[in-house]
Amino acid sequence: MALFDTFTLEVISQVDSAVPVPTIDYTLSVGARGESLYDAMNRLQAQPISGFTFESKEYADFGHYVTKINGLKGDQEKSLFWFIYINELGNFATEGINFLHPKKGEKYIFAYTNSAQNHPDKIKK
Repeated sequence: MALFDTFTLEVISQVDSAVPVPTIDYTLSVGARGESLYDAMNRLQAQPISGFTFESKEYADFGHYVTKINGLKGDQEKSLFWFIYINELGNFATEGINFLHPKKGEKYIFAYTNSAQNHPDKIKK
């Protein structure tokens, strides 16, 4: 693996809200073989200079679902959640971040969204 094998983690908002969510792109190196997106996000979070933080909740059939990024937490009462898209909007990840394994050139888009249709409680496997 070359040192320049990277993937992108992008944070965006699809919600018009009083709480602005700036679009931020993070470039991460592709980790060791078998490293999950969850592991890579923990690596990024461990670098204080990145300013990146996240929290997740583990669901038995889904895996780790992101509940908070950079201080902005989902709000179930308002149907506000963090969704993951792979490479482009509309290509929704149907499993948690511990089951996703980044490859060179991929983009993982974390979108703060006001729709509950893709919340792990609603996904049937």
